[in-house]
Amino acid sequence: MAIFAFVYKGLLKSVIWRNLVGALALVIAYYIPDRYWIETRAGLDKFLPYLFLLLMYAWIVFHNRLLFEDLYLNNRKRAYFLWALGVMVLGSTIMHFVLVYQFNQSETLSRILNYWVFTLTGLGIYVMFKFLHVIQDKPRNHVIRPEETAQFFSFLTNGVEKQIPLTEIFYLVSLENYVKVVTKHKTHIVRLSLKEAEQKLPESFLRISRSHIVNTRFVESAQAESLKINGELFKVGKVYKRYVEEQLNRNT
Repeated sequence: MAIFAFVYKGLLKSVIWRNLVGALALVIAYYIPDRYWIETRAGLDKFLPYLFLLLMYAWIVFHNRLLFEDLYLNNRKRAYFLWALGVMVLGSTIMHFVLVYQFNQSETLSRILNYWVFTLTGLGIYVMFKFLHVIQDKPRNHVIRPEETAQFFSFLTNGVEKQIPLTEIFYLVSLENYVKVVTKHKTHIVRLSLKEAEQKLPESFLRISRSHIVNTRFVESAQAESLKINGELFKVGKVYKRYVEEQLNRNT
């Protein structure tokens, strides 16, 4: 159990390690049934399926993390569909010519169809993972937080405790295993999860999404789907909308 916890916290929570493990698992899963047939293929044909798998995995990560997350989830749906469709059509065309002229493959339709099917399957798994992750991060009423009389946000840096006055903090941003704390005078990078940081902050600090906590004292304007702080606009996560509205009304 301790080894599993170390692997999960130390490796799988890292985006790079998680994707390396995922790519390796995909290659192993394909090799198990393919080991009986690999010797029947000659030359580069032996490794062509594995190259295809790795390229597909790299494309799925690029599509999900950059195109889908940065465009579609930020309400730039038209740009997402144009980019995704354009890249996939271009990729299908390149794949056809490479298979025909570089590897002398006469039948390319099945691999091109696999390219589209794998992309949609990868997107489905990614959306499901994101949905479950958001549900797990949904605000819970039993989180123990400091009293509003607290004056500082405390954290350790190289074993030394540092304190930031709460009145100077605009907002906090999740950076995987770190948190970016943006203040009036300086930006700090703290080794904490956003959930751990939330537990150190009083209720005047409001979690508005999976990635952001804001100081409600600096809210300049509030809409149903966004908040404005220090001239910056922050999107409110879908599962947080009702919670954010209730907390803002209560604080007001």
